[in-house]
Amino acid sequence: MRPIEVTLDDRWLLAIPTGDIDSWATTSADTLQSEPDRSRDEIVAALTGFAESADRSAFANLLYCPDGLPGRALVAVYAAATDLRSLEDLPELAPAALPRQVLPLRDHELSTGRVISTVTQVPDVGIVGTLQYELLRDDVLLEVVITSPSLPHLGAGMPVFEELIERIIVGRPEESELVTA
Repeated sequence: MRPIEVTLDDRWLLAIPTGDIDSWATTSADTLQSEPDRSRDEIVAALTGFAESADRSAFANLLYCPDGLPGRALVAVYAAATDLRSLEDLPELAPAALPRQVLPLRDHELSTGRVISTVTQVPDVGIVGTLQYELLRDDVLLEVVITSPSLPHLGAGMPVFEELIERIIVGRPEESELVTA
């Protein structure tokens, strides 16, 4: 795999570690700004829950925290080498999810950059919104998938998520060092 670098805007995004989740949750709750009506124990429990539900196959897992901790959305960043020339050649993963909307990503053609938004009903959770950003860049498929039960926060976060995928740097094939998020 080619080297990938993700530059975070730490005003809105917090990286979820792959290691000691309990220590990270406790340290984050003690040192970072939290939502005013949440206790420290609630923050730690929520952070731990987010971290445990993060996709370990993702290149990076993040929390979108517009109101402070514990966060309003789980963000997963994926990167995979590809020979695709158009996003239209990707298999349809969730054609039954309704409502579903596909829009071009910023100034990209729909075939090279898009955002797919869906809303689904999840048992024992309720309504969950998903934004799936896809971008073909330098023979790499970049994806940023954001999930949240707070549809207003997904909508408000779209500029942050668009900036995140645009800021992902794909290194040259001859570079060997992998830069992690």
